[in-house]
Amino acid sequence: MLLHLSSKGRGFNHSYYHPLHIAILKGDWQSTKAFLDNDQSAWTAKITILGRTALHVAAVGGQWQIVEKLVQNVPTKVLEEVDLMGCTCLHYVAMGESRSAAKALVDKNPSLTQLTDFKGFTPLIYSITSARCKEMVWYFVLNTTDERPGCPFSGPSAGQLVALLTAAGFHGKQFFLCSAKRDIIQYKMTVHRN
Repeated sequence: MLLHLSSKGRGFNHSYYHPLHIAILKGDWQSTKAFLDNDQSAWTAKITILGRTALHVAAVGGQWQIVEKLVQNVPTKVLEEVDLMGCTCLHYVAMGESRSAAKALVDKNPSLTQLTDFKGFTPLIYSITSARCKEMVWYFVLNTTDERPGCPFSGPSAGQLVALLTAAGFHGKQFFLCSAKRDIIQYKMTVHRN
């Protein structure tokens, strides 16, 4: 699978992107930005063998400030890019502890909360299963809507969502979901039955 054609037309070149990858993982914004400014295509390129963009690398590495700075500089469509695992940057941010990074992504593209990985999991599911930050789970509960493609509150994974919330000890949130999303779920069930 061809992940990226560099400006020199060589195909994916790990050694070319290695300095960028390392700068991001170190949280070195100055070196990261210098690389990106020198090669404008790197802002949107897949820079790892796993098909991750600079934004993915920052999120996987827990470099929240780099995530926020990248979000300010990349086109909105880049936020929807998935890696070879089927994850957007927001899926990885959801497993962390930076609500400000999640907010930066969602503010720029609110539909990100509905995007699913290859298994059908939304960032909300990732935040629950990581159980690292209860505030992050609450953020996703409040900012995830029941729209396609994920339909987390009325689709096939709705029962799993409630079970995961319960198993992770978020009992109040499952009741909030049930009451706040009840009209949506009842409407969807009526539409599906007819």
